[in-house]
Amino acid sequence: MCGVFGVATARGRKLSLGAQSCVALGELLAHRGPDGAGSMHFGHVALAHRRLALLDLDGGAQPYRSTGPTQRVILAWNGEIYNHLEIRRELAAAGAVFQTRSDTETLAMLLSMRGTAGLTSVRGMYALAAWFVESDELVLARDPLGIIPFFHAEVSTPAGCELAFASEPKAIVAHPHFRAEPDFASMASFLEMPRRTFGARTLYKGLRALEAGEVRRYALAGERIRCMESTRIATSTVPAPCSLADAAWRVRESVTASVEAHMAADTPVCALLSGGIDSTIIASVARTLQPSLRTFAAGAEDDAARPGSDLHTARHVARMLGTQHHETLIGGELFALTWERLVSEGGHPLCTPNEVAIALLADAVSPHAKAALTGEGADELFGGYGAPLEATLGWIDATPAHDAASAADFYRTAFGWAPRVLVPELFGRDAIARFGATDDDPLADLLVDACRDAGDLSTIDAHLAVQRRVNLVHLLERLNLSLMRGSVEGRVPFADVRVLDTALRAGGAHLFNEGEGGVATTTGTMVTKRVLRRAFADVLPQEILMRPKASFPLPFESWISAQSHWINGPVAREVFSPAARELVRTQAAQHWRLAWPVLNLSRWLDAAFG
Repeated sequence: MCGVFGVATARGRKLSLGAQSCVALGELLAHRGPDGAGSMHFGHVALAHRRLALLDLDGGAQPYRSTGPTQRVILAWNGEIYNHLEIRRELAAAGAVFQTRSDTETLAMLLSMRGTAGLTSVRGMYALAAWFVESDELVLARDPLGIIPFFHAEVSTPAGCELAFASEPKAIVAHPHFRAEPDFASMASFLEMPRRTFGARTLYKGLRALEAGEVRRYALAGERIRCMESTRIATSTVPAPCSLADAAWRVRESVTASVEAHMAADTPVCALLSGGIDSTIIASVARTLQPSLRTFAAGAEDDAARPGSDLHTARHVARMLGTQHHETLIGGELFALTWERLVSEGGHPLCTPNEVAIALLADAVSPHAKAALTGEGADELFGGYGAPLEATLGWIDATPAHDAASAADFYRTAFGWAPRVLVPELFGRDAIARFGATDDDPLADLLVDACRDAGDLSTIDAHLAVQRRVNLVHLLERLNLSLMRGSVEGRVPFADVRVLDTALRAGGAHLFNEGEGGVATTTGTMVTKRVLRRAFADVLPQEILMRPKASFPLPFESWISAQSHWINGPVAREVFSPAARELVRTQAAQHWRLAWPVLNLSRWLDAAFG
């Protein structure tokens, strides 16, 4: 995992930033790549890179220039290509000659020989910027599952428009000609469903996120830079009816192979362990491949000795697997300090309290490993959210018309933090007058688009597709930004295109079964992640199989009151209404679903715009 910053403008113009300025903005991403730095400045295109070296430590420096008789490509990217040796063999058979063992060279050569069409053959996680020198085209691309975030903005300068792009918003926001303003409509959506991106929309006006699987091609050869094309890398597969046993066998094979692929590195790889089904499966497979595997768990100080807690259960699993186990204990004071640091340094609010735990785990991991395996993705691929799925089945049964607008309304009502009707009451009159736009609703746009693209909304498969588009991209972004604060790469074997293909082929029908313990519905008996449970039944102890779902739970409800003074910060006072400020200041713990997003926005507003 690395950090990328770049700017580009039309060929006949000169960038507003000199070489040293581009390097300085790239240095804002040094935490993403402490092992090395590189930059190139070509007058109208500049790239800066910070490297976290995991593969071919001597041969993967960036920005990277492709070599050979094909078109020249200069590449800066972050991620891992897990099938790069397969791609290498194919390209070598077509005449490519390689100089390093790095997947960076593989990716550059692939783009040089096959263009953006070559990305459909890539298995991995990536966010990339590639300049095709002869055609003077710039390509920005993000992997199909959205594992790694990437941001871009058109910036008006005295010399004309230029495109800035980076792995994190802060590098673009610091561009001297970028006018940093909060996106009020996105802030309203954040209060309703806390997340930093709503499709392409972000919390900064004019700053866009590259969407999962998006490939954008820019022409630099004209009078002004222009986006020629924006396409998506498809991942859909039609379910292939098969028995539960066959589906479980295929899942076992694909997940095991994915863990093995995700452990490829020239430096140590560890695993995060919560004691749940997903992390236990990942750690158990990894332990067979790496006998000296280290595992890491986090939880509240009071949970260390409590049976059934994450810490207690993870400790039990670690003993069972024989891993070298490490624990991070979190108290209220440490939580508050880390929360404030992440918002101030990261340039964005936190979406969930788990980000604090993940960041502290990164601090614990970094002395021992540069990459950590995690269990994100299993719930969205295999149906792991019991209560939401039960509510969704109820909506399917009770709703005559399964259209995208109705489904989007259901999602925001059933799973939102603050009701939409309450959101306007949280903002002050002056803020609404200055920023308010009642017809601008980024959350609705995201949900409607996801529901429209999901297919037949009377099926559970379509709603799992919505979860992948809406929830999984958000969780993967959260994981990446949190772990990278500590210079640790998060690797997600479940969020893998080949595992996804296996899950989609099995289909949601295998969530249901007569006579097996689960949630009774009109469709049958629902068992969350039933195929996954069956696939790894021999490595999952009964107490893990029966354990309620948890995700680094922290008693943050009782801790956030200590930061309630954020609501009275200089910018926050201008944005939030007196009633909202009084409620959060005096009753944060009681109304934590409201206080959490309000306090995060408050601290972010003061840190970014105060």
